[in-house]
Amino acid sequence: MARIEGPKFPGPFIVDLTPEQAHLVDLAPNAMQGARGVQPNIEGVLEELAAAIPKYANDLEIHPDIYPRIVESTAAIPELASKVKKLEKLLEVAKESLVRLVNNREEDISDIGARAADKGTRGKKSELLAHFEQTIKYRSQIAEKAAKTRKKNAAAEGNAGEGEP
Repeated sequence: MARIEGPKFPGPFIVDLTPEQAHLVDLAPNAMQGARGVQPNIEGVLEELAAAIPKYANDLEIHPDIYPRIVESTAAIPELASKVKKLEKLLEVAKESLVRLVNNREEDISDIGARAADKGTRGKKSELLAHFEQTIKYRSQIAEKAAKTRKKNAAAEGNAGEGEP
């Protein structure tokens, strides 16, 4: 692969969850499995509850804390959803930036190793081979691994072909 370049990320670089800290939880693995999501017509349901709960909550024997929780959650959901979207973008940018940094470093090392190997053999400067021995070997690891994989795959295809008439 070649060097990876791209435009600089303009930000935002900081997402402050402090205002949402009352709603933040750290659940156990798989605890979200089976969790309910928003259903169609939530707006209509919220309007209906706003009108009906004050009049009929006692008739339904609803605990007085339930409807305020709905109101509080409804207010917090858009804010937290917005922050999650920003955090997802930041995570994406961080991962892409890490891949870019590693790739470009490896490309630069490979370039130095190739130049050292070339100058050390064809350029008749054999002392370069000693000074860059690890770099040359490091650079060739990928090619050696690819050659082993091709050889292994070719052998597997040869063995698979033996069983066919």
